[in-house]
Amino acid sequence: MINPTSLRPKINSIVAAGMLLVLLLASMMASAQQAVVSGTLPPDFSGKSVTLTLINYETRDDKVVQQVQVSRGGKFTLVIKLKQPEIYDLGVDNSSLVQVLAKPGAKIHLQFSKDTILVTGSQETRYLVAYEANRKKVFNKYLKRTYDSSAVAAKSGDAARIEYWNAEHEKASQAYKAELAKWVEQPFFINSLAAVHHSIRWNSETDIPLMDRMAAIYKRKYPHYDLTQQLVNKVNATKRIAMGAVAPGFVSTDTAGKKVALKSFRGKYTFVEFWASWCPPCREESPTLVRLYNTFKDKGFTILSVSIDKNTTAWKNAINKDGYTWPNVCDLNGYGGPTAALYTVTAVPNSFLLDKNGKIIAKNLRGKELESKLVELMK
Repeated sequence: MINPTSLRPKINSIVAAGMLLVLLLASMMASAQQAVVSGTLPPDFSGKSVTLTLINYETRDDKVVQQVQVSRGGKFTLVIKLKQPEIYDLGVDNSSLVQVLAKPGAKIHLQFSKDTILVTGSQETRYLVAYEANRKKVFNKYLKRTYDSSAVAAKSGDAARIEYWNAEHEKASQAYKAELAKWVEQPFFINSLAAVHHSIRWNSETDIPLMDRMAAIYKRKYPHYDLTQQLVNKVNATKRIAMGAVAPGFVSTDTAGKKVALKSFRGKYTFVEFWASWCPPCREESPTLVRLYNTFKDKGFTILSVSIDKNTTAWKNAINKDGYTWPNVCDLNGYGGPTAALYTVTAVPNSFLLDKNGKIIAKNLRGKELESKLVELMK
């Protein structure tokens, strides 16, 4: 006879092995989850490459994850491996077409026409399309005029005219962000993962109330997602560069390849200017900065220009052409560089005025506003 008790170890071993196999298969399935993003573009896109870029909202160290060629019929299909919801930028020829929020198992289709994008399979992607449509509308309402006028002023070479339109552009930027935030605050959007896309435009303490609301929602609804952690980290970083805070220290490389530390500027009022050779508003401000530097450099004022360029030659040529004679540094990694990430810089121009102890006393001053502040400080 067989003793039933003698079978128990074998049965237990078989059960344990079975459970282990189930867990292993579940783990493999989880790690192999995917989303499919397909689309139809107008015929003139045929033969071009569609690029899928994973967006990092904390550091903007975005990464290209896939490229596919558009068929003759304008069709494309991307298969994305992912473990949790992520937001991607879909672009052609270095131009963004749309942002897509993909989840494991999703099948998203995008139908592009001249003025619209029809989305099926992803409510959050529909939200992103609606957000972008509204953003363009608000941009045209506030910023298009100042961008166009600044460009005309720059070509005229009239310093006073350039300063005026640069100041007007800064005012328009604040109005633009304020109206856009009202759209973001709508319950359907602020409670969705798609809302994190708006955080690209955060760079000052005026954004903190909305940031805190979103962070609280995300921590409650989406506690384990990378997008939540990116948002929370960005909120903390923005608070780190609030008015009155000591500016975060950094070390970057100058045009001669030498390391330059922000702390070495203590003892002077320091204007930390984030810019790029390819940024028209930045370049239009150059004559003003040159004039103010020459006027106040012997009175305890200096400038540290931090470029977000990726091309060394373009960066150095712009410095020479615009007459920058003060320290210039660059990580040569665009918005994904460590210095830009430290200061949550996701758009340029962007600037911080520091007192002699390194505390932030003003932000984004341009033209006559910067000059007036320097005159006040140098009394």
